[in-house]
Amino acid sequence: MTGPNSDEAGRGAIVDVHAHVVPPSLLRELEGGSAEGFSAERTDKGWVVDVPGAGPTRPAGARMTEVGPRREWMSRTGVTDQVLSPWMDVQSGDLPPRAARDWARRLNDAMAETASAMGGGTRVLATVPSYDGESAATGLLEVRTRPEMAGVLLNTSPQEGVALHGPEFEPFWAAAEQNAVPIMLHPPTCGPSNALPTLGRMGNVHGRLIDNTIAITELILHGLLDRHPGLVLILVHGGGFLPYQAARLDGGYRTRESFAGELARERPSAYLQDLYYDTAALSGPAIAFLAGLAGADRVLLGSDFPFALSDPQPVRTVLDAGLDPGETAAVLGANADKLLRRRA
Repeated sequence: MTGPNSDEAGRGAIVDVHAHVVPPSLLRELEGGSAEGFSAERTDKGWVVDVPGAGPTRPAGARMTEVGPRREWMSRTGVTDQVLSPWMDVQSGDLPPRAARDWARRLNDAMAETASAMGGGTRVLATVPSYDGESAATGLLEVRTRPEMAGVLLNTSPQEGVALHGPEFEPFWAAAEQNAVPIMLHPPTCGPSNALPTLGRMGNVHGRLIDNTIAITELILHGLLDRHPGLVLILVHGGGFLPYQAARLDGGYRTRESFAGELARERPSAYLQDLYYDTAALSGPAIAFLAGLAGADRVLLGSDFPFALSDPQPVRTVLDAGLDPGETAAVLGANADKLLRRRA
């Protein structure tokens, strides 16, 4: 079934803000020899990258690595633009500081090459070294003026022993706020939820949503949005479970079961309207709920392309939310074009 085109879905560009890629230029480079401990090989199921400290990735097929299949999917679904993010599995590894900086630069350069190959002003979310807040802030300042960079994709569990809500990460949040750089928070393939013995094969179904929920909950409870009210934070997967169970967090704050300090607002859920959410909750009613919770101007179309659990018809899912025409057009692309602008 062919997806809706731009005229059917609303005016203007239709922008998918949650789409992953492994740059083919990087894979070819890694096939010829290792870089910062990374290497790659072609298999009959796709490219496999050997990541320092993590080992071989799952095979990355043509939809992840090649422009042609990506364009075909976009044409079929009605998506006109994608904001490209690196695949979390190759964004970082167990690297010493200098190698982490070099790998982030190498990955950003390769992402820029893929954006150029896609054409049409394609935007990219950059990678920053995240072993501490100072290095992450330095990385952000390096990429903020690159023309294709529209923001930063930040792993919610960046390194062992590093907490995004801790004081050691404050320099990064200050730099992001001061320079108005949007930050997309994305859980890794192997996050805290992997410790659940009963999770089994439900990692992509529930595990990543648990990781989303834990990460933003910690940031709210530790006062990040009080200290940096100008931060632009985008939550993938519809914000995990938090938007839909926020009253329980409020209850935990009230009873001190979920408490890290006094907040400027009376309850944690009061901060949910300050955040942005993608539509990769995969249903129209969920999108309608998010629009009612935070406002349609805080919701961005996101597919989670090219994974099997991504939204196969993300434009149709937005239309199924039953929003009014102006709100629909905002979610489909106007919000993204306002928020995730090319830096030059």
